[in-house]
Amino acid sequence: MTPEQQAQHDAQMQAFLAKKKYKAALRRQTEEEEANLGMTSLMDIVSILVIYLLKSYASDPVVINPTAGQKIPFSSADASIQDGMPVFVTVRGITFQDKKVVTMTADGEVDPAMVQNHLIGPLFDSFSEEADKAKQLAENRGTEWEGRLILVGDQLLKFSTLVDVLYTAGRAEFKEYTFCVIKKS
Repeated sequence: MTPEQQAQHDAQMQAFLAKKKYKAALRRQTEEEEANLGMTSLMDIVSILVIYLLKSYASDPVVINPTAGQKIPFSSADASIQDGMPVFVTVRGITFQDKKVVTMTADGEVDPAMVQNHLIGPLFDSFSEEADKAKQLAENRGTEWEGRLILVGDQLLKFSTLVDVLYTAGRAEFKEYTFCVIKKS
């Protein structure tokens, strides 16, 4: 730049800065407006909060609420529980889809009249019905049915009962089993 151009540029810059200072001074002298939230703004905020909470609540795939008196076993397992159909097995009975399907005997075993070659009849019927519904739903969505069952057992559960439940689930085409445990801290 030539000295004349430089001087002209400096003069323009000084004029710009002076104008900017003048506008800032005017702004400081005026009274500040009070911020008012209208009903529309408040409704927008509430709507966003509700949607966020519903979305975050729905993102948790599995919520297990043990039955009354059930003692879930402790474990040092580090794997997280995956989505599936929970079945609650206690020494008092077997609950599936919020219905008590099987009542246990006094010693905590499945009534022998309900079991034939490790297959628990009423439980098999419930599993099969629910598996058919889930397969149809997966087919309508265009996805593959995973066939995952979440076994929520009791600490006092007998191994023979566990074998009968898993055998019955396998016959009803459940392919994967997840055991619900409480992680030791």
